Amino acid sequence: MIRLPISARGPRSSRGPRLSRGLAVLALAALFSAAPATAQRLSIAPDLDLEVSGGVQPRVSLGVQDRADEDDTRYGAGLRRARIQARVLYRDLAGVEYDVDGASGAVESVDLFAFANLSKSVQARVGYFPIAQPRGGVLTPYFLIDAVDRAATVERWLGGTLGGDGRDMGADLTYRSGPAFASLAVHNGAGTFGREAGNYREGISSPDVVGGPETGGLAVSGAASYTLASGVEVGAFGSVNGADPARTARGRGGRDYTSGGAHLYWGAEPGSQPVRLKLDALALRYADDGGGAQEVAGLSALAALGLGASGEAFARAESYWSDVDARGDTYLTAGASYSPSAALGGPYHRARLTLAYQYRDGAFLPDAHLVILQGQLAF
Repeated sequence: MIRLPISARGPRSSRGPRLSRGLAVLALAALFSAAPATAQRLSIAPDLDLEVSGGVQPRVSLGVQDRADEDDTRYGAGLRRARIQARVLYRDLAGVEYDVDGASGAVESVDLFAFANLSKSVQARVGYFPIAQPRGGVLTPYFLIDAVDRAATVERWLGGTLGGDGRDMGADLTYRSGPAFASLAVHNGAGTFGREAGNYREGISSPDVVGGPETGGLAVSGAASYTLASGVEVGAFGSVNGADPARTARGRGGRDYTSGGAHLYWGAEPGSQPVRLKLDALALRYADDGGGAQEVAGLSALAALGLGASGEAFARAESYWSDVDARGDTYLTAGASYSPSAALGGPYHRARLTLAYQYRDGAFLPDAHLVILQGQLAF
């Protein structure tokens, strides 16, 4: 991961004419009510364009976790995400995308890849990018997350496979045409930006051209979905990882794994229709590392009800089994969101305020309660 320091700036003067404040308010109103988010596009050369987009998600939280002797309560405030995406396009035929996040106080690389549009429907990518995975993972952009976080089952799955970012070094082909989507990727399997953890090899002048981490093989992942005329979306994913990624280790080294799952959505995006229903299921099997094979499963169900044209209430129930033969962890989420941008006639996700309560009944993790108030501004 690349980190660059950010220079601190002192506070600006609070003095200024009322006209400037009024213009600022009008500018925010125009931003909230703008057409559905499209990247800002600038011409930087006769055959090169620059597209810029991004978003920020500030949050405050209160968490309570059950301990053996007493409850531990913590308060928190910070940025969940602060993203900037830049794409340099060559005549809409090819280009480079670089995404960064500054929520941690340092600039961190998120995506970095080159792409080529092979046709109106097919794109090829090479670099570090979101790999085919469960629909509730990174295939759902951060600004379209239903609550304040992705489903806990998907986050647990990511933590034991590709990592929380859901990205890896590799190459893929993606097909998008109307209601149809399909993606197939061949990737390193380590789920990391760093060369030292992947299977990158130096040139022939290197003393050891096969040096570095030993890997038994690469990873192959695929996902597909189709949206029916009724608005119902059905899809599935599958993955085989033969690279023994380090994050799969449980004391005896990394393990290969196979994984798959499916989803059924009616109203995939927040605020998209008066009633929304979403079901996700996933399964994961780690190879035997000498301590036996491990089988994992997760189920998630969400229901959302529109509150007028600019609000939505939601509830989500989930179960995650680290071992399908043992009692799993239960996750419950409930809350509501309000969109100032939708109230002004713009897209629901452009500006959003979400309050959510989350509860965990853990089999191997301590029981916990969490309340989060999160804002969002996407452009």
